[in-house]
Amino acid sequence: MKKYYADTKSLNILRVITFLLLVVITIGLKYLLYRLQLMYPDYFNVEKNTVTEIIIWVLIGLVIAVYVLFILIFLPLWYNSVKYYVSDTDLISVSGVFFKNTQYMKLSAIQYVTTISAPLSKYTSFNFLVMSAHGGRMMFMFLSQSDLNEISDFILKDIKKRSEDPENENEKAAANEE
Repeated sequence: MKKYYADTKSLNILRVITFLLLVVITIGLKYLLYRLQLMYPDYFNVEKNTVTEIIIWVLIGLVIAVYVLFILIFLPLWYNSVKYYVSDTDLISVSGVFFKNTQYMKLSAIQYVTTISAPLSKYTSFNFLVMSAHGGRMMFMFLSQSDLNEISDFILKDIKKRSEDPENENEKAAANEE
């Protein structure tokens, strides 16, 4: 049984993207406050903070708090908890920070595989593998390019082997006769 992990390159990219988004939101809120001060100078001409200023500063604080809690604390814990196991018969996905989520899928049940790769996925590790079976679906997320290719090739070989298996042909012929 081979073990795979979510690639941390994607975590670093997510951190950078969300930090830039945090900066844009903060600048946007500060610009909104500036525009409001220009539009309503009499309202903002008070020595104490106005309700609008307080609301905007609270929003900025909330956005920063969400960034710290989610991106800097929760996501690294989640990345450390993600494990994917591939054996000759099963696929297993284990993840979760507070609640462990374990998914099992028989390799023989897989109908088809979908690979999703973002632009520049070789450098960002935004690679996803979706396995679809009878009534179910499993996703391996944030795989490195080499892991994605290795797992998908392994599954595709198994699917081809099943379709070329002469026992399957006999079962199909028997089902057609009925």
